[in-house]
Amino acid sequence: SSDLKLLEEATISVCKSLVEKNPRTGNLGSLIKVFLSRTKELKISAECQNHLFIWQAHNALFIICCLLKVFISRMSEEELQLHFTYEEKA
Repeated sequence: SSDLKLLEEATISVCKSLVEKNPRTGNLGSLIKVFLSRTKELKISAECQNHLFIWQAHNALFIICCLLKVFISRMSEEELQLHFTYEEKA
């Protein structure tokens, strides 16, 4: 859709920067880990009608989806694997 195209055009520079820096920083993996660790709280938040937490989780998942789309469309499987195998240096 036209909205999706506008979103991709508006975020391409951020995505390119993340693609370049992520193997050193591990930011994408960290975002995914935080999202996954917080998913346990989603059911409780829904029951308590904590709309702010649900909104934050929705936004995080949307960002992850958008970034993964860019990553998958622009790199090989080997390159993609580098972005998920980040290890902190001692």
